[in-house]
Amino acid sequence: MKGMFDLLEKAGLVRRLGETPGADTALPEEPAAEAYAPAEPEVAMEPAGAAAPVEAAAPGLTLEQIYAAAGVPPSPYPAERLLRLIDGLKAMDEATRLTTIRAIDAADDSWSIDDPRRDAAAKVAALERHASGVRAALARAEQDTQARREQLAQQQERTLADIRRQIADLEGLLAREIARGTQEHASLEAALHMQREAANQELATLTRTTATLNGLIAQFAGTSTA
Repeated sequence: MKGMFDLLEKAGLVRRLGETPGADTALPEEPAAEAYAPAEPEVAMEPAGAAAPVEAAAPGLTLEQIYAAAGVPPSPYPAERLLRLIDGLKAMDEATRLTTIRAIDAADDSWSIDDPRRDAAAKVAALERHASGVRAALARAEQDTQARREQLAQQQERTLADIRRQIADLEGLLAREIARGTQEHASLEAALHMQREAANQELATLTRTTATLNGLIAQFAGTSTA
């Protein structure tokens, strides 16, 4: 077991209790199992594979904000920390990995495997409640949008009906105006025709009278007694 803990310590996954990270402290020849505890990594590692936690929060809130809003209590050993440990041991087969994690759990009385399990359960519940709220908000938005669409469709239909009514009125006005113009043109043509006929008759009478008088003048042109 000592060799395993040596490898885990070199990998930065465990540390000896009471040891300051980075301090140059020699390992005892036969360290007791309880002398080791899981190391807190200096740089957070993103979990890989099926053990990876949800990375994307619901729109508008981060995971931390969701957990805080749900009142998830702080954990002595958060689920994400265990996930990072699992990721650090991913080169091991599953049985060896579980044995190693149980040994690390047994080596530190400050936490137990139930801590990250309870933390994960509380966070899952918070995420599910938040997801339920997001779905409910989306459903309300869809209902509101549908109602607004129906309202807009009714308003548009009323507007179109009014426009069609105005178009019909304008078409009727156009037809009446065309008819009036045609009638007025016909009246003007008729009046001109009557005036032309009257003028032609008068001119014909004047022409006949002029011809008669010119004939009289010509007939008696050489018989003047003056």
